[in-house]
Amino acid sequence: MIIGNFTYSKQDKFYSGTIQTMSGCHEDVLFQPAKKQGENSPDYRVTVDGPQGSVELGAAWKRKSAKGREYLSVRLDDPANPRPFFAALLPSEKGASAILIWSRPARRKAKAA
Repeated sequence: MIIGNFTYSKQDKFYSGTIQTMSGCHEDVLFQPAKKQGENSPDYRVTVDGPQGSVELGAAWKRKSAKGREYLSVRLDDPANPRPFFAALLPSEKGASAILIWSRPARRKAKAA
């Protein structure tokens, strides 16, 4: 399911766009490069500007698919949600635009007693 549309600024090296879900819409969302502080630290911070300043929505890490296509693995969090949710930002072949996709995780089967 596509939950966001973004464009990439080569000059500024960030993605900007909108995230839209049934529970709300965030406009002017930015995927800004983050300073790497370790091997597992994120490559991007996901932020949105609010009335009092910038608010962090999550983080993203550079990954490659099994077919060698680059994408961003995204973790978004909100105190109103019981847990974070994960999505993927998939750049277009030309790299000027990208879509944020999300799919519901498969339910885990109960262990047999």
